[in-house]
Amino acid sequence: MSDYKSSRSTSCDCAVAAPPKGGWAAVALAWLYILSSAAWAGNPSVLQYVNSADSGQATVSGTSTLHDWTVKGNVIKGNVVFSGELNTAAPPITLQSIDLVVPVDSLKSTEGDRMDNTMYDALKLKQYPTITYKLTAASLKSVPSQPGAAYHFGANGQLIVAGTSHPIYLDLAVVPHDDGRMTITTDVGMKMTDCGVTPPTAMLGMIKSGDIITVNVTWQLTKATLIK
Repeated sequence: MSDYKSSRSTSCDCAVAAPPKGGWAAVALAWLYILSSAAWAGNPSVLQYVNSADSGQATVSGTSTLHDWTVKGNVIKGNVVFSGELNTAAPPITLQSIDLVVPVDSLKSTEGDRMDNTMYDALKLKQYPTITYKLTAASLKSVPSQPGAAYHFGANGQLIVAGTSHPIYLDLAVVPHDDGRMTITTDVGMKMTDCGVTPPTAMLGMIKSGDIITVNVTWQLTKATLIK
């Protein structure tokens, strides 16, 4: 039997491309730049708003065995963060966070200093000088039908009053303005006792506040940053 001789070549004559100028590391960096740029372009803007000089007003209304009462505060501090674009043509925006602080001693009653001091005692001012709210989750309910109208969000968060944290749901109306300002409004009914607050009394208990109160907030903010 004759010896079998393979007709296949035992060596490869394939040419290997020389590395480009700068080496393969330059190629890797170029691809990394292209991929990161694409991801960057797909991420929505992040918009942060902070309280303006005229920060708005928080109003608390309630009843008592003597008469109805109202407490007002003109100091609201904090910030709000959105992702997306605040206009009706863009995809829906996302409400990412809210951190709100109201100093207790900024709240003033229409009934004067005596009522203020009674309220401060009920809110444990010396131990807990602020009322705070922090968003935990939000969903967009509707977008503006025209310029100057409101976005509507359903917002779940934690309200901390007198050192007690209480889960609370808020309906928020958010109106962005052309000059970079924003107005957020909400109103909600609640019980003082749900927040760990004992309804205050006066005149040795002869006057008693009702447990149910209504809170109205109008918050004015200004655009702080735009991050892409």
